[in-house]
Amino acid sequence: MEKDRKVYSIVGAGRLLNVRVYLDDKLVYEGSSEEEPDNIQALKYSKIICGSITEYYCYSEFN
Repeated sequence: MEKDRKVYSIVGAGRLLNVRVYLDDKLVYEGSSEEEPDNIQALKYSKIICGSITEYYCYSEFN
């Protein structure tokens, strides 16, 4: 675990977004935030990049 990683909110907190969700740097979901499966919505993210597609970076040690 990197010492400077922090945990923020859950991926499911965002609404009306086009998203990409990465778990341990592997893409696990791409699509609408309204259609995310429950297991993806429950992931806690450590990094977010906002743009036309919002990218969430999640890590196993926090989930």
